[in-house]
Amino acid sequence: MIFPYKAIIFDCDGVIVDTENISNTILKTMLSECGLELDDDTLHAKFTGFTNQENLINAEKLLGRPLPTHFDEEYRQRFHAIIDAELEPIDGVRELLSKISAPIAMATNARRKEMNFKLDKIQLSERFATRFCVDDVQHGKPAPDLYLTAANALNIDPKDCLVIEDSIAGITAGKAAGMRVLAFSETLDENMQMAAGATRCFKTMKELEGLLGL
Repeated sequence: MIFPYKAIIFDCDGVIVDTENISNTILKTMLSECGLELDDDTLHAKFTGFTNQENLINAEKLLGRPLPTHFDEEYRQRFHAIIDAELEPIDGVRELLSKISAPIAMATNARRKEMNFKLDKIQLSERFATRFCVDDVQHGKPAPDLYLTAANALNIDPKDCLVIEDSIAGITAGKAAGMRVLAFSETLDENMQMAAGATRCFKTMKELEGLLGL
């Protein structure tokens, strides 16, 4: 099936750049050091795709006490050290983007500095000239604000936009914005993505090309 669209709005982490696994590994390790052991399903459901602030709040609720005051800063230091050395686009992303002629945008729960760093690192800043981050809206994902802001900037009705996402928070946001969501399920559970409101799941960017009629 080929899905109709007039614009495509991409998430960043876990869709354009391979950062979700990196961030989850660091978070899981650091929370374990604090005494909170999480399985991968819980990690994906409660932490993947949410803002850093929301993740800190969720971690403290599960832990039952405040995290160390240095936790957030240490997490960011570990994360940036790894992506500075290793960050790459998801396999097939460059080829996919080169074939898309419709307007595109990015909508991410990352902060502006982090978003720009990642896109500069993989040399895709110019391709995502229209991009929005959590700093641009009052509420990040799973609220629809980011996707509605991007659609408005592209001057495309939300119902004519496709969202490319992976996280439960992002899928929820895209659906709440009135958009169809295609979910990248290479590492996340397809059943959870569909339950969150994904229209269709795909496991490779080549498969996504087919869904987009490229």
